[in-house]
Amino acid sequence: MDEAIIQEVLDARSRAMDAARPEASAKVHARDKFTARERIGMMLDADSFVEYGVLAVPANQSMQGPADGLVQGFGTVDGHPVAIASYDYTVQGGTQTALNHGKFDRLIELAHERRWPMITFADGGGARAHDLAGSRMGLTGRWGTFDGMAQLSGWVPTVSVVSGRSFAGNASIAGLSDFIVATRDSAIGMGGPPLVEGAMGLKLTPDEIGPAEMHERVGGIDLMVESEAEAIDAAGRYLRYFLYDLPDGDIDPWAERIRSIVPSNRRRAYDIRRVIRAIMDRDTVFELRPKWAPQLVTALARLGGRSVGIIANQPLSVIAGAIDSDASDKIARFIQLCDAYEIAMVSLIDNPGYMVGRPAEEAGIARHHARPIIAHQNRTVPLYTIQLRKAYGLGPAAMGNSYANRDLRLAWPTAESGGMGLEGASLLVNRDLIRVVERDDPAEAKRLRDEWAAEMRERNSAINAGKRYDFDDVIAPEETRERLIAMLRMTPRAPLSPVKKHPVDAW
Repeated sequence: MDEAIIQEVLDARSRAMDAARPEASAKVHARDKFTARERIGMMLDADSFVEYGVLAVPANQSMQGPADGLVQGFGTVDGHPVAIASYDYTVQGGTQTALNHGKFDRLIELAHERRWPMITFADGGGARAHDLAGSRMGLTGRWGTFDGMAQLSGWVPTVSVVSGRSFAGNASIAGLSDFIVATRDSAIGMGGPPLVEGAMGLKLTPDEIGPAEMHERVGGIDLMVESEAEAIDAAGRYLRYFLYDLPDGDIDPWAERIRSIVPSNRRRAYDIRRVIRAIMDRDTVFELRPKWAPQLVTALARLGGRSVGIIANQPLSVIAGAIDSDASDKIARFIQLCDAYEIAMVSLIDNPGYMVGRPAEEAGIARHHARPIIAHQNRTVPLYTIQLRKAYGLGPAAMGNSYANRDLRLAWPTAESGGMGLEGASLLVNRDLIRVVERDDPAEAKRLRDEWAAEMRERNSAINAGKRYDFDDVIAPEETRERLIAMLRMTPRAPLSPVKKHPVDAW
């Protein structure tokens, strides 16, 4: 073969590498960031990356850059194949062209066919000016970029990392992913400053349009971290829950104190995260969307080495774990995520019910409350519920504590249940008599209310509920971990369904 032809190819490939672009790399490093290729190298196993499209050049010759601003291909994470794409912000701001859309679409097609997870570093400014006009977005793939990402939803785990500015089409790729991890200095928006100024007349910087702190608060991202290195590490940690299980796991030190976490005083709050740690394997709890609907904790973890999903009410929150519209959506989406990828679920219940009243109705609770209940009833993965303390009204149904479609229903001795708060229920049942007594002797009326409430609590206590077989068992807190591990061992993780069960976030 002609050595000159071979050398021409090798030279062209070498010009796309970081070593050939020291100035561009230096600018990235000056911002405490990594190049598009360095990010891939940090995510994947060493020497596992197989690149697609390194020689790609866009049609618009005046806007060229290495690999047309998108480094992509396949590699492995802990030996498991993944698809990976990294937009290069040093090439026209990481923007998208007809050509690099085609590259990305090719990646989606193969990821779908091989059922390999998809990781995207999604920094970039959307469509590259003067390139996409009149062109077909998707030259080599079965689907276009955005249709393809939607096809992957619920079929393979999809992860996006945002560590800079991600707008328009790049932000859409992130939003179509199962999991978004973003750095504190990042920004995400469906339209950049020119679009906002044109449509709304507002002069805003990208950081003012979609700062990461805002997205964390409203549920637009799943996790915010401080640095790009932390974001890459978090993306890998998240993905590993879906890639494989482990043979065993260590016990957390909180397990020794599990009896003391829920206070004897039923009116005192406590941190549900301590209960989660006490039950799950040490250092494996990975919380999602902690700042959005904080009265509800959703997390991935390992239990005896097995990947599990956790939903848990947070009594320490301002509304004591009550479920509003945001919490309803948070639960429903997490159920869909776990169910799509065959991850068993654990529900920890201490719930005063759904939020009620005019503000709750204005936020759409009449519609949103149905979402977790529907998601639970359409779920096929195992669900194990543990009622720690209260379970009132319809709220527990959102946590999976209904009469069907759960594999194990446990209670701690502190559990109490009712169609509403037991003090309120006692007052309603006896209100006519209380009104009569109260006219003559308010102190006696209060004593009667307290006495009847205590009687109602006793009738609905955990031990009496256990006698009525309202629970499969009432157990001591320290029994919880081993009881759940025993159930998991008898219910191996199911293989992925040969047909898609449902997408994630199907609302």
